[in-house]
Amino acid sequence: MRYDYSERLREDVTSSVLRAFKTAGIVNITTLAERVRVRNLAENVALEDIEHLVLQAAQLIGAAIEFDGLGNDLALLGDGLVEDGGEHATALLDFPQPATIQ
Repeated sequence: MRYDYSERLREDVTSSVLRAFKTAGIVNITTLAERVRVRNLAENVALEDIEHLVLQAAQLIGAAIEFDGLGNDLALLGDGLVEDGGEHATALLDFPQPATIQ
């Protein structure tokens, strides 16, 4: 994890968290971190590091948080599910069936 984040990145995280909290009352950590990362691509900061900054900022103001990667405000295509490569998925989660234990 890095500790030498730019002032611009930190301000972007803080303002984004405050804006999300004021408008929705909840901060979607995953979605917000991805938006901040895309706006600051030149800084080459890992998504996990930005998620950590977003989480810290949300906790600092006492905001309710969620970790939903799809988010309610993302534009979804067709049935709402898209896999890598642009093909539509049939389910959000595709967990393998557990083997039966006897």
